[in-house]
Amino acid sequence: EFYSSEMKKWLKNDPLDSEIENIAKGSFKKEKGYDAGIRGKGYVVNSLEAALWAFWSTHSFAEGALAAVNLGDDTDTTAAIYGQLAGAYYGFRKLPPEWVDCVYSKRFIDCLCKWIAYEGSQPHSNN
Repeated sequence: EFYSSEMKKWLKNDPLDSEIENIAKGSFKKEKGYDAGIRGKGYVVNSLEAALWAFWSTHSFAEGALAAVNLGDDTDTTAAIYGQLAGAYYGFRKLPPEWVDCVYSKRFIDCLCKWIAYEGSQPHSNN
């Protein structure tokens, strides 16, 4: 899959840790999730696998976020990883509006994002 073709080029054929390679090969693709042993147990590798399972097994940002936290154990880490992956995939417009409305300092964050986007669009010298 993607790891076997593209990632090896990026990593200059350096091997991944065996636990990460197992995830890259699809260990998270378990239909039964929690009942099949998917857990975010406080160890980042488990949380990564759990977040990928939540992303793989659902069809919306909200559904996946709820699946991630309902696994239990280290829900904040699992949900944070899931949120980054799913947010990049679904985009801001697919976030539940009622969730966005609850974000602390939402107007400040929006302003900061616009400023970062503006700065990123400006030419910069390498000096």
